[in-house]
Amino acid sequence: MAMKQNNFYLRWQKAAGAAKTESRSKDLRAVVPGIAVVAVCMAGWGVMVLHTSMLKSRRQNILNWCADNSATYLSSTLDAEEAAEFRSLTDYATGMTNLLNSYPDVTSTLLHRIEAAGGASISIQFTSYNASTGELLFNANSSQVIDIPTYIRSLQNCGVFSTVSYTGYTADDNGYSIDLRCILAAPQ
Repeated sequence: MAMKQNNFYLRWQKAAGAAKTESRSKDLRAVVPGIAVVAVCMAGWGVMVLHTSMLKSRRQNILNWCADNSATYLSSTLDAEEAAEFRSLTDYATGMTNLLNSYPDVTSTLLHRIEAAGGASISIQFTSYNASTGELLFNANSSQVIDIPTYIRSLQNCGVFSTVSYTGYTADDNGYSIDLRCILAAPQ
């Protein structure tokens, strides 16, 4: 008969291995959900740490920008340039207004002042007016020659003209006549 060889050690190892595998799979089934929960928590914690780090970095950049004097300097420089440009435009507008206000204005009141400077003995005939230069041309007529120089002095002293010039006398049957060229003065 053939002899059966029993290797008990080998059988014991096989039996112990099967038991170990069975207990390992029970242990794994109990541990795997816990490990999964811990892994998810660790991943969430990692995401939160990363997000917090990004926010801190952004906050620090903003604080650095606020503390940086160059940004404040550039802003104040820009404000100063805009204010200077505004002042320049305001000064220009004021200057233009002053120039327009100083421009001689020929009105009926002014023409009556010119006529009144000669009195009743002088008659006036206005011939032209150049608005760009303020030049007023007119003829003064009188029956007496002595009235003409008095009228010219009255025009020079009345404050209406900056310049009073004339060409000379002409005489005819109606009396004496003089052509006057006067430049209006700027109003005071």
